[in-house]
Amino acid sequence: MLQRQSQRQSQSPFFRDLNDLFESKWVPFATPAHTTFPMDIIERDDEFEVRVAVPGAKKENLSVTLEKGSLHISVSGGEKDDSENYLLKGLKPFEFQRIISNINEYNVKVEEISSIYKDGILSITLPKEDEEKPLSIDVEVVS
Repeated sequence: MLQRQSQRQSQSPFFRDLNDLFESKWVPFATPAHTTFPMDIIERDDEFEVRVAVPGAKKENLSVTLEKGSLHISVSGGEKDDSENYLLKGLKPFEFQRIISNINEYNVKVEEISSIYKDGILSITLPKEDEEKPLSIDVEVVS
């Protein structure tokens, strides 16, 4: 019984077209690969740099905030456009957020955090505080 049903489905134009769609070269482009954006964190001698790939985002859709010792990065984009006749709609509206917790543990100069968005990459610079060097205290010898 199962075999007959399978043969009928493979002969049906509906199932054949559906199968062709999923074996199409377009499916990998239409299927979301990530549920968040890619991010790198780089440590240098005097700073940390966070790089986030957010191609196509507009400035008004980017948000970088420091809240309770954690760095919050949010991005949204992909306008809905019903005026176009899409054959494939892979660029869908999105909203992502990443949180880097406890950045204060890394001695970051919070008041000097800066960010730049260029060529689809959001770069956030977190300058390091100068490390405290041990203070040598002279010992006075009393007789």
